Amino acid sequence: MSDMPATDPIETVETEPVISTEADDFERLHPLTIVLKTVAAASQNLIAMGVLYFSVFDRNIIYTLLAAISLMAVITGISALVWSRFTYHVGPTEIRIKSGLFQRNNRSIPFDRIQDVSLEQKLVSRLLGLATVKLETGASAGEDGKLDALALNDAQALRDLLRDYKSGLVAGSGTATGIAAEKTVIPPLFAMDSRRIFIAGLFNFSFVLLAILGAIAQNLDFLIPSEYFDPWYWADRFSEREVIHSIGLTAQIAGAVGALFSLIFIGVGSGLVRTFVREHGFRLDRVDTGQPGFRRRRGLLTLTDMVMPIHRVQAAIIATGPVREYFGWYHLKLQSLAGDPSGETDHSAAPCARPEEFAPILSETNIAGPTDEILFQSVNAAFWWRDAVIMFLILMTVAIIGGLHVHPGVFAAMLLAVPAIAIMYLNWRRHRFVLSGNQLFVRRGWWRRRLTILPIRKIQTADISQSPLDHPLDLATLTLGVAGGTSLAPLRISAIPLNQAHALRAQLI
Repeated sequence: MSDMPATDPIETVETEPVISTEADDFERLHPLTIVLKTVAAASQNLIAMGVLYFSVFDRNIIYTLLAAISLMAVITGISALVWSRFTYHVGPTEIRIKSGLFQRNNRSIPFDRIQDVSLEQKLVSRLLGLATVKLETGASAGEDGKLDALALNDAQALRDLLRDYKSGLVAGSGTATGIAAEKTVIPPLFAMDSRRIFIAGLFNFSFVLLAILGAIAQNLDFLIPSEYFDPWYWADRFSEREVIHSIGLTAQIAGAVGALFSLIFIGVGSGLVRTFVREHGFRLDRVDTGQPGFRRRRGLLTLTDMVMPIHRVQAAIIATGPVREYFGWYHLKLQSLAGDPSGETDHSAAPCARPEEFAPILSETNIAGPTDEILFQSVNAAFWWRDAVIMFLILMTVAIIGGLHVHPGVFAAMLLAVPAIAIMYLNWRRHRFVLSGNQLFVRRGWWRRRLTILPIRKIQTADISQSPLDHPLDLATLTLGVAGGTSLAPLRISAIPLNQAHALRAQLI
Protein backbone atom coordinates (compact mmCIF):
# COMPACT_ATOMS: atom_id res chain seq x y z
CA MET A 1 0.00 0.00 0.00
CA SER A 2 2.78 2.43 0.83
CA ASP A 3 4.30 1.95 -2.63
CA MET A 4 1.19 3.02 -4.53
CA PRO A 5 1.77 6.82 -4.60
CA ALA A 6 5.19 6.30 -6.14
CA THR A 7 3.78 4.25 -9.03
CA ASP A 8 0.45 5.98 -9.55
CA PRO A 9 0.36 6.81 -13.31
CA ILE A 10 -2.16 9.61 -12.82
CA GLU A 11 0.11 11.57 -10.49
CA THR A 12 2.99 11.09 -12.90
CA VAL A 13 1.00 12.66 -15.77
CA GLU A 14 -0.03 15.64 -13.64
CA THR A 15 3.45 16.45 -12.37
CA GLU A 16 5.31 15.71 -15.62
CA PRO A 17 3.18 17.06 -18.50
CA VAL A 18 4.22 15.67 -21.85
CA ILE A 19 3.05 16.12 -25.40
CA SER A 20 1.22 13.05 -26.50
CA THR A 21 1.51 11.87 -30.08
CA GLU A 22 -1.70 9.90 -30.05
CA ALA A 23 -4.27 10.85 -32.68
CA ASP A 24 -6.88 11.54 -30.02
CA ASP A 25 -4.76 14.40 -28.66
CA PHE A 26 -4.80 16.22 -31.99
CA GLU A 27 -7.69 18.50 -32.88
CA ARG A 28 -9.15 19.51 -36.20
CA LEU A 29 -10.00 23.00 -37.34
CA HIS A 30 -13.60 24.17 -37.12
CA PRO A 31 -15.81 22.21 -39.57
CA LEU A 32 -16.94 25.48 -41.13
CA THR A 33 -13.43 25.70 -42.53
CA ILE A 34 -14.78 23.58 -45.38
CA VAL A 35 -17.30 26.32 -46.15
CA LEU A 36 -14.61 29.00 -46.12
CA LYS A 37 -12.35 27.06 -48.46
CA THR A 38 -15.24 26.30 -50.80
CA VAL A 39 -16.41 29.91 -50.96
CA ALA A 40 -12.87 31.17 -51.55
CA ALA A 41 -12.23 28.69 -54.34
CA ALA A 42 -15.62 29.33 -55.95
CA SER A 43 -15.05 33.09 -56.01
CA GLN A 44 -11.75 32.54 -57.81
CA ASN A 45 -13.51 30.59 -60.54
CA LEU A 46 -16.33 33.04 -61.29
CA ILE A 47 -14.51 34.48 -64.31
CA ALA A 48 -13.80 30.95 -65.56
CA MET A 49 -17.51 30.12 -65.38
CA GLY A 50 -18.28 33.30 -67.31
CA VAL A 51 -15.84 32.23 -70.02
CA LEU A 52 -17.47 28.80 -70.20
CA TYR A 53 -20.93 30.37 -70.45
CA PHE A 54 -20.08 32.73 -73.31
CA SER A 55 -17.61 30.60 -75.25
CA VAL A 56 -17.60 26.85 -74.58
CA PHE A 57 -21.33 26.39 -73.83
CA ASP A 58 -22.49 29.11 -76.25
CA ARG A 59 -24.62 30.85 -73.57
CA ASN A 60 -26.43 27.66 -72.59
CA ILE A 61 -27.48 28.26 -68.99
CA ILE A 62 -28.30 24.59 -68.33
CA TYR A 63 -24.85 23.32 -69.25
CA THR A 64 -23.24 26.18 -67.34
CA LEU A 65 -25.22 25.37 -64.17
CA LEU A 66 -24.33 21.70 -64.44
CA ALA A 67 -20.67 22.60 -64.83
CA ALA A 68 -20.89 24.97 -61.85
CA ILE A 69 -22.55 22.32 -59.67
CA SER A 70 -19.92 19.73 -60.65
CA LEU A 71 -17.13 22.18 -59.92
CA MET A 72 -18.59 23.06 -56.52
CA ALA A 73 -18.93 19.37 -55.66
CA VAL A 74 -15.28 18.74 -56.54
CA ILE A 75 -14.13 21.82 -54.59
CA THR A 76 -16.19 20.85 -51.55
CA GLY A 77 -14.90 17.28 -51.63
CA ILE A 78 -11.28 18.35 -51.85
CA SER A 79 -11.79 20.94 -49.10
CA ALA A 80 -13.32 18.27 -46.85
CA LEU A 81 -10.39 15.93 -47.48
CA VAL A 82 -7.86 18.66 -46.72
CA TRP A 83 -9.76 19.57 -43.54
CA SER A 84 -9.89 15.95 -42.35
CA ARG A 85 -6.16 15.52 -42.86
CA PHE A 86 -5.17 18.74 -41.06
CA THR A 87 -4.81 18.36 -37.29
CA TYR A 88 -2.97 20.29 -34.61
CA HIS A 89 -2.05 19.89 -30.96
CA VAL A 90 -1.21 22.63 -28.45
CA GLY A 91 1.27 21.20 -25.98
CA PRO A 92 2.99 22.73 -22.96
CA THR A 93 5.88 24.18 -24.97
CA GLU A 94 5.08 23.68 -28.64
CA ILE A 95 2.41 23.45 -31.31
CA ARG A 96 2.40 20.42 -33.58
CA ILE A 97 0.70 20.48 -36.97
CA LYS A 98 0.00 17.49 -39.20
CA SER A 99 -1.10 18.20 -42.76
CA GLY A 100 -1.01 16.88 -46.32
CA LEU A 101 -3.22 14.57 -48.36
CA PHE A 102 -0.60 12.32 -49.94
CA GLN A 103 2.67 13.62 -48.54
CA ARG A 104 2.17 13.90 -44.81
CA ASN A 105 3.95 16.70 -42.95
CA ASN A 106 4.45 16.63 -39.19
CA ARG A 107 5.67 20.01 -38.07
CA SER A 108 6.63 21.17 -34.59
CA ILE A 109 6.73 24.89 -33.69
CA PRO A 110 8.26 25.53 -30.25
CA PHE A 111 6.76 28.43 -28.33
CA ASP A 112 10.25 29.89 -27.93
CA ARG A 113 10.55 30.21 -31.72
CA ILE A 114 7.28 32.11 -32.12
CA GLN A 115 8.05 35.82 -32.33
CA ASP A 116 4.50 37.09 -32.68
CA VAL A 117 0.94 35.86 -33.10
CA SER A 118 -1.93 37.69 -34.80
CA LEU A 119 -5.58 37.11 -35.64
CA GLU A 120 -7.28 37.75 -38.95
CA GLN A 121 -10.99 37.66 -39.80
CA LYS A 122 -12.23 37.99 -43.35
CA LEU A 123 -15.84 38.95 -43.95
CA VAL A 124 -17.18 35.39 -44.18
CA SER A 125 -15.13 34.37 -41.15
CA ARG A 126 -16.60 37.22 -39.10
CA LEU A 127 -20.12 36.16 -40.07
CA LEU A 128 -19.35 32.59 -39.00
CA GLY A 129 -17.54 33.59 -35.79
CA LEU A 130 -14.18 32.21 -36.92
CA ALA A 131 -10.65 33.60 -36.97
CA THR A 132 -7.31 32.67 -38.48
CA VAL A 133 -4.30 32.43 -36.17
CA LYS A 134 -1.00 33.35 -37.81
CA LEU A 135 2.28 32.54 -36.10
CA GLU A 136 5.37 34.52 -37.00
CA THR A 137 8.54 32.51 -36.45
CA GLY A 138 11.02 34.64 -38.38
CA ALA A 139 11.69 31.75 -40.75
CA SER A 140 11.85 32.07 -44.52
CA ALA A 141 8.77 33.02 -46.52
CA GLY A 142 6.03 30.44 -46.35
CA GLU A 143 7.40 28.75 -43.23
CA ASP A 144 5.32 30.54 -40.60
CA GLY A 145 2.50 28.64 -38.90
CA LYS A 146 -1.15 29.18 -39.71
CA LEU A 147 -4.34 27.76 -38.23
CA ASP A 148 -7.26 28.55 -40.52
CA ALA A 149 -9.79 28.61 -38.99
CA LEU A 150 -10.67 28.34 -35.30
CA ALA A 151 -13.65 29.49 -33.30
CA LEU A 152 -13.01 33.09 -32.28
CA ASN A 153 -12.85 32.28 -28.54
CA ASP A 154 -10.36 29.46 -29.14
CA ALA A 155 -8.24 31.68 -31.38
CA GLN A 156 -8.13 34.44 -28.78
CA ALA A 157 -7.30 31.96 -26.02
CA LEU A 158 -4.46 30.48 -28.07
CA ARG A 159 -3.10 33.94 -28.84
CA ASP A 160 -3.16 34.89 -25.14
CA LEU A 161 -1.52 31.61 -24.15
CA LEU A 162 1.38 32.19 -26.52
CA ARG A 163 1.84 35.81 -25.47
CA ASP A 164 1.70 34.88 -21.79
CA TYR A 165 4.28 32.16 -22.37
CA LYS A 166 6.59 34.64 -24.12
CA SER A 167 6.07 37.01 -21.21
CA GLY A 168 6.97 34.31 -18.67
CA LEU A 169 3.49 34.30 -17.07
CA VAL A 170 2.71 30.64 -17.66
CA ALA A 171 6.12 29.35 -18.79
CA GLY A 172 4.70 26.31 -20.50
CA SER A 173 2.54 25.12 -17.65
CA GLY A 174 -0.83 24.75 -19.36
CA THR A 175 -3.04 24.83 -22.37
CA ALA A 176 -5.14 27.50 -24.02
CA THR A 177 -7.90 27.45 -21.42
CA GLY A 178 -8.73 29.97 -18.77
CA ILE A 179 -6.44 32.68 -20.11
CA ALA A 180 -7.81 36.19 -19.78
CA ALA A 181 -8.14 37.99 -23.09
CA GLU A 182 -6.82 41.30 -21.83
CA LYS A 183 -4.78 42.11 -18.74
CA THR A 184 -5.44 45.82 -18.61
CA VAL A 185 -7.89 48.20 -20.21
CA ILE A 186 -6.52 51.64 -21.07
CA PRO A 187 -7.64 54.37 -23.46
CA PRO A 188 -6.33 53.99 -27.01
CA LEU A 189 -3.19 55.80 -28.07
CA PHE A 190 -4.86 56.61 -31.37
CA ALA A 191 -8.21 55.85 -32.97
CA MET A 192 -10.02 56.92 -36.14
CA ASP A 193 -13.73 57.58 -36.54
CA SER A 194 -15.58 57.72 -39.88
CA ARG A 195 -14.83 61.43 -40.33
CA ARG A 196 -11.09 60.91 -39.88
CA ILE A 197 -11.15 57.92 -42.25
CA PHE A 198 -12.92 60.09 -44.85
CA ILE A 199 -10.20 62.75 -44.52
CA ALA A 200 -7.50 60.10 -44.93
CA GLY A 201 -9.26 58.74 -48.01
CA LEU A 202 -9.27 62.14 -49.70
CA PHE A 203 -5.46 62.11 -49.67
CA ASN A 204 -5.12 58.48 -50.82
CA PHE A 205 -5.68 59.07 -54.52
CA SER A 206 -5.80 55.70 -56.25
CA PHE A 207 -6.59 54.10 -59.61
CA VAL A 208 -7.36 50.70 -58.12
CA LEU A 209 -10.86 50.75 -59.64
CA LEU A 210 -9.46 51.34 -63.12
CA ALA A 211 -7.00 48.49 -62.58
CA ILE A 212 -9.86 46.17 -61.57
CA LEU A 213 -11.94 47.17 -64.59
CA GLY A 214 -8.91 46.66 -66.82
CA ALA A 215 -8.35 43.18 -65.40
CA ILE A 216 -12.00 42.28 -65.98
CA ALA A 217 -11.86 43.61 -69.53
CA GLN A 218 -8.70 41.61 -70.17
CA ASN A 219 -10.35 38.39 -69.02
CA LEU A 220 -13.55 39.11 -70.94
CA ASP A 221 -11.89 40.53 -74.05
CA PHE A 222 -13.81 38.07 -76.24
CA LEU A 223 -16.96 40.14 -75.55
CA ILE A 224 -15.34 43.31 -76.93
CA PRO A 225 -14.34 43.78 -80.60
CA SER A 226 -10.65 43.05 -80.98
CA GLU A 227 -9.95 46.32 -82.79
CA TYR A 228 -10.83 48.25 -79.61
CA PHE A 229 -7.54 47.02 -78.12
CA ASP A 230 -5.53 48.10 -81.16
CA PRO A 231 -3.94 51.57 -80.63
CA TRP A 232 -3.57 52.06 -84.39
CA TYR A 233 -7.34 51.71 -84.76
CA TRP A 234 -7.90 54.70 -82.46
CA ALA A 235 -5.07 56.63 -84.08
CA ASP A 236 -6.73 56.23 -87.48
CA ARG A 237 -10.12 57.15 -86.07
CA PHE A 238 -8.95 60.40 -84.51
CA SER A 239 -6.74 61.31 -87.46
CA GLU A 240 -9.82 61.65 -89.68
CA ARG A 241 -10.39 65.39 -89.82
CA GLU A 242 -14.11 65.11 -90.45
CA VAL A 243 -14.59 63.34 -87.13
CA ILE A 244 -12.86 66.15 -85.22
CA HIS A 245 -14.37 69.00 -87.23
CA SER A 246 -17.86 67.59 -86.77
CA ILE A 247 -17.52 68.41 -83.08
CA GLY A 248 -17.47 72.05 -82.04
CA LEU A 249 -14.47 73.55 -80.25
CA THR A 250 -16.48 74.12 -77.10
CA ALA A 251 -17.65 70.51 -77.10
CA GLN A 252 -14.07 69.31 -77.60
CA ILE A 253 -12.83 71.33 -74.65
CA ALA A 254 -15.79 70.24 -72.53
CA GLY A 255 -15.13 66.61 -73.43
CA ALA A 256 -11.46 66.88 -72.47
CA VAL A 257 -12.31 68.60 -69.19
CA GLY A 258 -15.03 66.05 -68.50
CA ALA A 259 -12.61 63.17 -69.12
CA LEU A 260 -10.07 64.77 -66.78
CA PHE A 261 -12.62 65.25 -64.01
CA SER A 262 -13.87 61.69 -64.54
CA LEU A 263 -10.36 60.39 -63.89
CA ILE A 264 -10.05 62.59 -60.80
CA PHE A 265 -13.44 61.42 -59.53
CA ILE A 266 -12.50 57.76 -60.07
CA GLY A 267 -9.15 58.28 -58.32
CA VAL A 268 -10.67 60.04 -55.31
CA GLY A 269 -13.54 57.55 -55.10
CA SER A 270 -11.17 54.57 -55.29
CA GLY A 271 -9.02 56.11 -52.56
CA LEU A 272 -12.01 56.65 -50.29
CA VAL A 273 -13.30 53.10 -50.72
CA ARG A 274 -9.86 51.56 -50.33
CA THR A 275 -9.11 53.59 -47.19
CA PHE A 276 -12.48 52.89 -45.58
CA VAL A 277 -12.17 49.15 -46.19
CA ARG A 278 -8.63 49.02 -44.80
CA GLU A 279 -8.82 51.49 -41.90
CA HIS A 280 -12.39 50.94 -40.64
CA GLY A 281 -12.42 50.74 -36.85
CA PHE A 282 -8.73 51.66 -36.59
CA ARG A 283 -7.55 51.54 -32.99
CA LEU A 284 -4.03 51.50 -31.58
CA ASP A 285 -3.57 50.51 -27.93
CA ARG A 286 -0.60 50.05 -25.70
CA VAL A 287 -0.59 46.59 -24.16
CA ASP A 288 1.72 45.07 -21.60
CA THR A 289 1.76 41.33 -21.00
CA GLY A 290 5.35 41.23 -19.84
CA GLN A 291 6.64 42.79 -23.08
CA PRO A 292 5.25 46.27 -23.84
CA GLY A 293 3.77 46.55 -27.32
CA PHE A 294 1.22 48.18 -29.59
CA ARG A 295 -1.99 46.38 -30.41
CA ARG A 296 -3.61 47.45 -33.68
CA ARG A 297 -7.09 46.50 -34.87
CA ARG A 298 -8.54 47.60 -38.19
CA GLY A 299 -10.44 46.43 -41.27
CA LEU A 300 -13.99 46.27 -42.61
CA LEU A 301 -13.99 43.18 -44.83
CA THR A 302 -10.88 41.67 -43.26
CA LEU A 303 -10.42 42.42 -39.56
CA THR A 304 -6.81 42.16 -38.42
CA ASP A 305 -5.70 42.11 -34.80
CA MET A 306 -1.94 42.18 -34.33
CA VAL A 307 0.51 43.15 -31.61
CA MET A 308 3.86 44.77 -32.36
CA PRO A 309 6.40 44.57 -29.51
CA ILE A 310 7.89 48.00 -28.87
CA HIS A 311 11.43 46.65 -28.56
CA ARG A 312 11.21 45.41 -32.17
CA VAL A 313 10.52 48.88 -33.58
CA GLN A 314 13.50 49.90 -35.70
CA ALA A 315 12.56 53.34 -37.03
CA ALA A 316 9.72 55.81 -37.44
CA ILE A 317 8.49 57.10 -40.80
CA ILE A 318 6.37 60.24 -41.08
CA ALA A 319 4.78 60.31 -44.53
CA THR A 320 2.80 63.13 -46.09
CA GLY A 321 2.36 65.06 -49.34
CA PRO A 322 2.20 68.68 -50.48
CA VAL A 323 -1.57 68.99 -50.06
CA ARG A 324 -1.75 66.81 -46.96
CA GLU A 325 1.07 68.71 -45.26
CA TYR A 326 -0.57 72.04 -46.13
CA PHE A 327 -3.62 70.98 -44.12
CA GLY A 328 -1.46 69.60 -41.31
CA TRP A 329 -2.09 65.85 -41.74
CA TYR A 330 0.56 63.14 -41.51
CA HIS A 331 0.81 59.35 -41.65
CA LEU A 332 2.97 57.76 -38.96
CA LYS A 333 4.47 54.35 -39.72
CA LEU A 334 6.69 52.23 -37.51
CA GLN A 335 9.29 50.08 -39.20
CA SER A 336 9.45 46.87 -37.24
CA LEU A 337 10.84 43.36 -37.25
CA ALA A 338 7.32 42.07 -36.59
CA GLY A 339 5.00 41.38 -39.51
CA ASP A 340 1.23 41.69 -39.65
CA PRO A 341 -1.10 39.14 -41.30
CA SER A 342 -0.58 40.77 -44.72
CA GLY A 343 3.21 40.59 -44.37
CA GLU A 344 3.58 44.35 -43.97
CA THR A 345 6.36 45.50 -41.65
CA ASP A 346 6.01 49.25 -42.16
CA HIS A 347 3.09 49.34 -39.75
CA SER A 348 0.54 52.12 -39.88
CA ALA A 349 0.41 53.52 -36.35
CA ALA A 350 -1.55 56.70 -37.13
CA PRO A 351 -2.77 56.87 -40.76
CA CYS A 352 -4.14 60.40 -40.52
CA ALA A 353 -2.99 62.41 -37.51
CA ARG A 354 -1.68 65.73 -36.33
CA PRO A 355 1.87 65.90 -34.91
CA GLU A 356 0.51 66.31 -31.38
CA GLU A 357 -1.57 63.14 -31.84
CA PHE A 358 1.26 60.83 -32.87
CA ALA A 359 3.79 62.35 -30.44
CA PRO A 360 2.65 60.00 -27.58
CA ILE A 361 3.19 57.01 -29.88
CA LEU A 362 6.74 58.09 -30.67
CA SER A 363 7.46 58.69 -26.99
CA GLU A 364 6.53 55.07 -26.23
CA THR A 365 9.23 53.92 -28.66
CA ASN A 366 11.88 56.33 -27.27
CA ILE A 367 12.08 57.99 -30.69
CA ALA A 368 12.09 61.79 -30.61
CA GLY A 369 10.13 63.58 -33.28
CA PRO A 370 11.45 66.53 -35.32
CA THR A 371 11.55 69.99 -33.78
CA ASP A 372 12.05 73.48 -35.15
CA GLU A 373 15.51 73.60 -33.57
CA ILE A 374 16.80 70.81 -35.82
CA LEU A 375 18.65 72.29 -38.82
CA PHE A 376 18.72 69.92 -41.80
CA GLN A 377 21.68 69.82 -44.18
CA SER A 378 21.20 69.90 -47.95
CA VAL A 379 22.87 67.63 -50.49
CA ASN A 380 24.80 68.67 -53.59
CA ALA A 381 22.75 70.23 -56.42
CA ALA A 382 24.12 67.54 -58.73
CA PHE A 383 21.39 65.39 -57.18
CA TRP A 384 18.95 66.90 -59.69
CA TRP A 385 20.81 68.55 -62.57
CA ARG A 386 22.75 65.42 -63.61
CA ASP A 387 19.55 63.41 -64.05
CA ALA A 388 17.88 66.41 -65.68
CA VAL A 389 20.59 66.64 -68.34
CA ILE A 390 20.43 62.91 -69.08
CA MET A 391 16.63 62.91 -69.30
CA PHE A 392 16.66 66.01 -71.53
CA LEU A 393 19.08 64.37 -73.96
CA ILE A 394 16.95 61.20 -74.08
CA LEU A 395 13.74 63.13 -74.70
CA MET A 396 15.41 65.25 -77.36
CA THR A 397 16.67 62.13 -79.17
CA VAL A 398 13.24 60.49 -79.06
CA ALA A 399 11.52 63.69 -80.23
CA ILE A 400 13.86 64.22 -83.18
CA ILE A 401 13.80 60.61 -84.39
CA GLY A 402 10.06 60.23 -83.83
CA GLY A 403 9.22 63.62 -85.30
CA LEU A 404 11.19 62.99 -88.47
CA HIS A 405 10.29 59.36 -89.08
CA VAL A 406 6.95 58.70 -87.32
CA HIS A 407 4.82 61.81 -86.90
CA PRO A 408 5.58 65.50 -86.39
CA GLY A 409 3.49 65.43 -83.23
CA VAL A 410 6.25 63.43 -81.51
CA PHE A 411 8.24 66.66 -81.24
CA ALA A 412 5.81 67.55 -78.44
CA ALA A 413 7.61 64.95 -76.29
CA MET A 414 10.10 67.70 -75.48
CA LEU A 415 7.38 69.37 -73.42
CA LEU A 416 7.60 66.50 -70.93
CA ALA A 417 11.01 67.80 -69.91
CA VAL A 418 9.49 70.83 -68.19
CA PRO A 419 7.45 69.07 -65.45
CA ALA A 420 10.01 66.26 -65.12
CA ILE A 421 12.91 68.64 -64.49
CA ALA A 422 10.77 70.68 -62.11
CA ILE A 423 10.01 67.56 -60.05
CA MET A 424 13.70 66.63 -59.97
CA TYR A 425 14.53 70.09 -58.66
CA LEU A 426 11.81 69.92 -56.02
CA ASN A 427 13.00 66.48 -54.93
CA TRP A 428 16.48 67.92 -54.43
CA ARG A 429 15.07 70.76 -52.35
CA ARG A 430 13.35 68.22 -50.08
CA HIS A 431 16.30 65.83 -49.74
CA ARG A 432 17.80 66.78 -46.37
CA PHE A 433 19.47 64.99 -43.48
CA VAL A 434 20.85 65.69 -40.02
CA LEU A 435 22.42 63.72 -37.20
CA SER A 436 20.87 65.01 -33.99
CA GLY A 437 21.83 63.36 -30.73
CA ASN A 438 21.45 59.61 -31.13
CA GLN A 439 19.09 59.81 -34.10
CA LEU A 440 19.48 60.29 -37.83
CA PHE A 441 16.79 62.27 -39.66
CA VAL A 442 16.48 61.80 -43.43
CA ARG A 443 13.94 63.57 -45.65
CA ARG A 444 13.20 62.45 -49.20
CA GLY A 445 10.60 63.10 -51.90
CA TRP A 446 8.56 66.13 -52.89
CA TRP A 447 5.26 64.50 -53.87
CA ARG A 448 5.55 61.47 -51.59
CA ARG A 449 7.29 63.07 -48.64
CA ARG A 450 8.94 60.81 -46.10
CA LEU A 451 10.85 61.72 -42.98
CA THR A 452 12.67 58.70 -41.57
CA ILE A 453 13.80 58.89 -37.95
CA LEU A 454 16.41 56.22 -37.32
CA PRO A 455 18.02 55.61 -33.92
CA ILE A 456 21.74 55.02 -34.33
CA ARG A 457 21.62 51.82 -32.29
CA LYS A 458 19.29 50.27 -34.89
CA ILE A 459 21.66 50.76 -37.83
CA GLN A 460 23.17 47.47 -38.94
CA THR A 461 25.25 48.50 -41.96
CA ALA A 462 26.47 51.72 -43.57
CA ASP A 463 27.80 51.46 -47.12
CA ILE A 464 29.42 54.18 -49.22
CA SER A 465 29.14 53.88 -52.99
CA GLN A 466 30.12 56.02 -55.98
CA SER A 467 28.60 55.84 -59.44
CA PRO A 468 30.53 56.83 -62.59
CA LEU A 469 28.79 60.20 -62.38
CA ASP A 470 29.88 60.67 -58.76
CA HIS A 471 33.64 60.27 -59.30
CA PRO A 472 34.24 63.49 -61.28
CA LEU A 473 32.41 65.53 -58.62
CA ASP A 474 33.88 63.59 -55.66
CA LEU A 475 30.38 62.73 -54.44
CA ALA A 476 29.02 59.57 -52.85
CA THR A 477 25.85 57.87 -51.64
CA LEU A 478 25.52 56.57 -48.08
CA THR A 479 23.19 53.54 -47.83
CA LEU A 480 22.01 52.46 -44.40
CA GLY A 481 20.92 48.92 -43.61
CA VAL A 482 18.08 48.53 -41.13
CA ALA A 483 16.32 45.30 -40.19
CA GLY A 484 12.65 45.00 -41.12
CA GLY A 485 10.57 47.31 -43.26
CA THR A 486 8.86 46.95 -46.63
CA SER A 487 10.10 50.14 -48.24
CA LEU A 488 10.74 49.87 -51.96
CA ALA A 489 14.30 51.18 -51.48
CA PRO A 490 16.78 51.20 -48.58
CA LEU A 491 17.45 54.42 -46.71
CA ARG A 492 19.92 56.50 -48.71
CA ILE A 493 21.60 59.88 -48.43
CA SER A 494 22.59 60.79 -51.97
CA ALA A 495 24.97 63.31 -53.54
CA ILE A 496 27.04 64.24 -50.50
CA PRO A 497 30.82 64.92 -50.55
CA LEU A 498 32.88 61.76 -50.19
CA ASN A 499 34.76 62.98 -47.12
CA GLN A 500 31.46 63.93 -45.46
CA ALA A 501 30.07 60.45 -46.20
CA HIS A 502 33.06 58.81 -44.48
CA ALA A 503 32.78 61.14 -41.49
CA LEU A 504 29.03 60.48 -41.14
CA ARG A 505 29.52 56.72 -41.40
CA ALA A 506 32.14 56.87 -38.65
CA GLN A 507 29.61 58.62 -36.40
CA LEU A 508 26.85 56.12 -37.16
CA ILE A 509 28.79 52.88 -36.82
